Amino acid sequence: MNARAALRAWRIPLALAALLVAVQVAGWGPALEYRRGAILHGQLWRLVTGNIVHLGWIHLLRDGTGLFLIWGLMGHWLDERAWCALIAVSALAVGLGLLVFNPAIAWYVGISGVLFALFCAGALSQLSRRPLFAAALLTGMTTIVAWTLYAGPLPGETTGLGGAVVPQAHLYGALCGAAFYLTQRLRRRVPAAADDSDSQLSF
Repeated sequence: MNARAALRAWRIPLALAALLVAVQVAGWGPALEYRRGAILHGQLWRLVTGNIVHLGWIHLLRDGTGLFLIWGLMGHWLDERAWCALIAVSALAVGLGLLVFNPAIAWYVGISGVLFALFCAGALSQLSRRPLFAAALLTGMTTIVAWTLYAGPLPGETTGLGGAVVPQAHLYGALCGAAFYLTQRLRRRVPAAADDSDSQLSF
């Protein structure tokens, strides 16, 4: 794969990572982070933009590493339009989930909820083709979400982070990823004889 092809294959995570870095460098966190009070007073953009703000460079590095690892594993499993749509939808879903179901959470930043959406949708896309592999991915993700919801952060998860983990965001991201995948499967149903490949989900 030449450099141009590699850039094309990785342009979505590269563009998203560039956005995250730009927001961090610019110091736009106070204007973009999820703040329940501000949202209820009309600053609705925070529902989405809270996902692109980070506590600091260590937090951003962790999330950025997760983004590239997920893309390296799953980037070819869904088409680009599906990935872009899922990023946007899941960012909104995380914000709305926190707003509606978690009134005690007044503040949130980070793209990890979106990453759980990408991981979940990617894993589900492989259920028919590689069921054991997909089941292992989904089991691992579910275990992590359940553990952090009921037992708190994983060992070392908050080290150097500068704040607490919000596992509810991971839950809403994962649920959005599942709903997104199932919705797209339903809307593109075609006779099995026409296409028996389940390796890539189109949008």
